[in-house]
Amino acid sequence: MKDIRSPIDIGQKWLEDARTRAIESPSARVVMAYFGPIDHPKVEQLIAEAEAASLAMEEAMPTRKRMMNVLVEGLENVHHHSLPSHRDASFALLVRDDHGYRISFGNTVPLAMAALITHRVGIINEMDEADLKEHYLKLLSNSARSEHGGAGLGLLTMARKSTKPIVVRTARLCTEAAFLTLELKVEA
Repeated sequence: MKDIRSPIDIGQKWLEDARTRAIESPSARVVMAYFGPIDHPKVEQLIAEAEAASLAMEEAMPTRKRMMNVLVEGLENVHHHSLPSHRDASFALLVRDDHGYRISFGNTVPLAMAALITHRVGIINEMDEADLKEHYLKLLSNSARSEHGGAGLGLLTMARKSTKPIVVRTARLCTEAAFLTLELKVEA
């Protein structure tokens, strides 16, 4: 797999782009920003940092729970679905402003997965809460899921706990891989 552009360079650029969009509000402050491989210990560390920051800000329980749900699902998706050859290019960003949280994730995935996720998010963004819940329950009862999910439950969980639309951005790296970012909002 020959890269046209360095995934690490693209990952760093996209983290900075996501940060710029997330801190547009004068009240915005970065709660957590991480760039690099996201393995299970890193997921636990980032979740603990976000929870400690939320508690220190005396965040309301419903907002904290929704933010934590979105953060956990997003970090787990990056952990489980990043291309092994490009794990160092992953990122996670959590920003708090007067309206709530902005959360961004980025990682390198197979090109087909980037297209599939982009398509799924488009469909999810069109669903209302009742449709999301019904689809979630159907997928939950689907026996074809693997131990790492794979049925889209994480994406649906993030959609149900965040404010639409979910924003997807992709950049093709080569014939087999793309850099994918998801940007979500959790209103306070």
